[in-house]
Amino acid sequence: MRRLYSIISFLLLILLCTHVCAFAQIKVDYDSASPDPNTVILHADTRLALLTGYKEPTSNSTSLGGRSGVIHSGRGFRVQIYSGTDRNKASIVKADFMRRYPRIRTYMTYALPQYRIKVGDYTSRQEAQEFYRQLNVIYSPCMVVPDIVEINTFRKND
Repeated sequence: MRRLYSIISFLLLILLCTHVCAFAQIKVDYDSASPDPNTVILHADTRLALLTGYKEPTSNSTSLGGRSGVIHSGRGFRVQIYSGTDRNKASIVKADFMRRYPRIRTYMTYALPQYRIKVGDYTSRQEAQEFYRQLNVIYSPCMVVPDIVEINTFRKND
């Protein structure tokens, strides 16, 4: 038993020494073009810029493809046009809305036992209320609900 203990101790000592030695071998060479170690140089295929529509930013703007903006999620509002337990009816309402308004995003969620169809991505309640007035004639009952929405500032420039 004592011999097994000494063999295990010896192996652990060797592993520890090789681990420390391995860290001692790391060498970092900084490119002469970027003297700052925090700078990242990205070498990408030029065809990628064609696919994404990326243009080099000018010194006085942060433009991307000629348009400035970002896409992110945040707090906002949607119009809920269906809430119920029938999945088939929820699918029918969603399909009907998508036919009528093909450019507005539609979301179907399920929170036991309710299916909910929510539409639109609005940053203010006022914007959602304007759309709600249009939808209240077609889909009744509907209501404006707070939600996490996609905020896309590119669309405002189109």
